[in-house]
Amino acid sequence: MLIKTHGGLSILNALPTGLGSTCAIDLEVAAEVKFGTGGASSDLLDTIRSHFKRETGKDFMIDIKTGIPSGGGLKSSSAVATAVIAGMSRLTGMEVDVPVLAAKLSLQSGLSVTGALDDAAAAYYGGVSVSDNRKMRLIKMDKFPEGIVFVVIPRSGRSAFDPEFLMRRWPVFKKIANSVIGGDYIEAMRLNGLAVSEIFNYETAIVKRALELGALASGASGNGPSIFAAVKEGNEGPVLDLYNSTGEAIVAKVV
Repeated sequence: MLIKTHGGLSILNALPTGLGSTCAIDLEVAAEVKFGTGGASSDLLDTIRSHFKRETGKDFMIDIKTGIPSGGGLKSSSAVATAVIAGMSRLTGMEVDVPVLAAKLSLQSGLSVTGALDDAAAAYYGGVSVSDNRKMRLIKMDKFPEGIVFVVIPRSGRSAFDPEFLMRRWPVFKKIANSVIGGDYIEAMRLNGLAVSEIFNYETAIVKRALELGALASGASGNGPSIFAAVKEGNEGPVLDLYNSTGEAIVAKVV
């Protein structure tokens, strides 16, 4: 059973307020799931395996192919979790809410602080997700504005960080949440990207320069260190040149 899911970019980081929003982009994870043993292993994958073995009595072999760097803020873990869970559920005939189960098992594995339901929903369904991660409730799925592409520097190997450091800044993100609820995803993405970049000191000068060059939003995704800029399609050249001066940038599209 082969399942493909997608990476994403943060519209609103869910750690400070519990409200999260993510936009899916065309970076893919492919998971092939079969009955058997062996294959890819991690704390997250082993937690998923154990859950399905308890439910079905079956063992599973997992093969993962990914174009998303891990630990970089581009939602790779949620993409992997949803792809594997979808594969196992279809293989066994179990009916599950794939994003919600992915969020619960991500919490159980210790990988995520919030469960990242917004990331899981965007990875699985595509488009824009808005979720209340504390209540484990998907609020809505929506479409991102048309005619926008993203210039991204995919990075991996996030340094250890204290979630409380970000959560103490909840008033800043509460204001950004109002933009999300109002459907102004680009404005929320701009404010969130800048805030996370400044809080964790992720290439803030480059992020602000991208805005000066015409980006509609720019900043760190997730908890970094990957950075991105949202630009009108066809106008990505100056920002692409800027980002290529500090890393190997790519252009990604909404899915």
